[in-house]
This record gives sequence, structure tokens and C-alpha cells, in this order.
Amino acid sequence: MAVGAVPARPGLPDPLKGGRRVRDAPRDQEWLLALLPVFPIVLLVMRLWYASRQDTQTLLLLLQNTSPLGLLSAVLLTTVWVVPALILGGRVLGTLYWISTGHSSWLVRTAERLPGWVVALAVVVGLSAWQLRFLPTLAMLSLAAAGLTVRERFPHHEGLRATVCYALPVMVAVISYVVLWPAIGAAFAARDVATSLLLTLPPGVAVLLTGPVPSVPARVLTHGIAVAMAVFTPFLVGVVVMKAPILPLVALQMAEKEKPRVLVGYLVASDDQMSTVLGREGVVSFVRNDRLESKVLCPDPGEAPRTWVNLHGWYVEQSVISWLAPAPPPAPVDPRCQGRPKD
Repeated sequence: MAVGAVPARPGLPDPLKGGRRVRDAPRDQEWLLALLPVFPIVLLVMRLWYASRQDTQTLLLLLQNTSPLGLLSAVLLTTVWVVPALILGGRVLGTLYWISTGHSSWLVRTAERLPGWVVALAVVVGLSAWQLRFLPTLAMLSLAAAGLTVRERFPHHEGLRATVCYALPVMVAVISYVVLWPAIGAAFAARDVATSLLLTLPPGVAVLLTGPVPSVPARVLTHGIAVAMAVFTPFLVGVVVMKAPILPLVALQMAEKEKPRVLVGYLVASDDQMSTVLGREGVVSFVRNDRLESKVLCPDPGEAPRTWVNLHGWYVEQSVISWLAPAPPPAPVDPRCQGRPKD
């Protein structure tokens, strides 16, 4: 050892390297790139399998006539709100483990490979795509990421650390409670436990996530949460994709001898001679076009709202984009979409 050299303490950054941790070169991780396109393909096939009611012949018919773009759109719309959660969660957990222990791991390497602009973009996307009830959680993750980054990069800047790690989370928590108070009161009045917790806990917890945790439980806490996110996220995405519409819902009014009959289902294919419709019960019907009296596109029924809690007309299950978008005028319900012929 050279005279005057300062030995590096175990578990802490080497002072000869300017306080920057040594990046461990990843090895044998090329298989991860091969798995990237596999998950969407599996989801698309499972969605068609679910739509065909587990019938192989119906599945083959859907695979032959369904557009891949229509199937891919369901996966892309789901990743809009999943990706920001993974980016922010990985950045917070990896930085928290490094600050708490000074040791590197796969979680730390993942966090350091996320540039600051990617984290900022994830916050912007989450702000526009997440529902109102999840925005306090987004604010909590954003404040935690900012506070931990300041602790890591500016360890000796006491003023900046006090501002970002303590003053800013407290100020955001006070503003959040003032702004969200009508929705919080409505959630407690409606005994909506999930919405009440999502609106009240994250702003107050944010100030506790900007500092290190004890080094002994740090690995179990951070890596346990990261593994849980990696395991349960595919299942959550799969559930959302399974319920997403992939075919247009139509109502066909057909001429019969006694009275017209209406067939409501999902349009699989249509040409000059015949229309193929997948009924809601999973039965495929082939209808000749010369028997059709009329055809109408039915609106997406969507899911029934689970709660009516709102903030000045902004319901907690709505995102910023859906709330700011102009609401279409209410259209009259076509009786054919309800299975009744139209005179």
C-alpha cells in the first residue's frame, strides 16, 4: 500500500474512487433479452384462449382473423401504468439498499442503470395515466426517489438534504391532505377502506422513505419487495389483459319468417358474402349478408365503478387524461345492442 493511502472500509465506497461504487459487470444475462417478446406473446395467446372459451377450433379461427395490432394494443395500454411503477419502485428500493448497507447487489445495479430522465419520464407518465386514488402513491415514490438520490450524490450537503428529504415531503403531505380532504371524507363516509388508505397513508409515509433503514433488515425488506413486484406484476398484467376487449362488439338484426332476430356478439370477420360473429357465450355464428337487415356497433359496456368517491367531479377511478378529456354527449341506447329488434 502506498504511503498516505486510505484503506477502504468494508461495505463502504472506496474513497480513492471519489465515493462512486464499483459497478459489477453483469454476466450471463443475455437470456433476459430473449424473454422480452415472450411475455406479450403468451398474454395474447391466453387472451384468445379465454375469449374462445377454451375451445381449440374457435381459438384457431380467432388466430386466423384477429389483427395482431388489436391484440398488442391491450398489452400496451396496460404497460402505460405498470412501467412507471416498476421504474420508480426499482429506483427507490435499489438506492435505499445501497444507502443503508453500502453493498452492491442486482437490485442496486438495476437502480443505477436507470437514468434520471427515465425516472422523470416515468413520473410524468404516471401522473397522466394513473387513477386519482393512486396519485398520492406516485407522489410518495417520487419524493422517496428524489430524497434518496440527494442522500447518495450529495452526502455532505446538509441544507439540500434537509430541504429535499424533510421539508419537501412535509409540505407536499400538507398540500395533499388539504386538496384531497373532500375525497378522503367521502371515502370514510362510504366505508371504502381501500380508497381511504390510498388517499391518506402515502403522503404521511413519504417523509419516512427518504432516509436509510437498519442494515440488518435492509436486504430482506428491499429485495423481498422487489421479488414480490417481479412475481405478482405479470399476474396483475395478465388479469387486466384478459378483460380487455380485442374485437368490436356488434349487433346484427336478421330477417326471419315470423319476426326479426338480433344477434349480439364480437365481429371476427366480414366479407361480401358472410359475417362471422363470436357470441358472448362463446358460440361462433356464420351469418349470410343477404339475411341482414341492419348492423350497428355497440358501445363498450366497460366495468361497473367500484366506488363513487370523487374530488369535485373527478372520480377516484379516473385518470387525469380521462378527466380532462371532453366527455362525449350521452348517446341513446340502441335496442339492438340489448338483443331487441328495432322497428
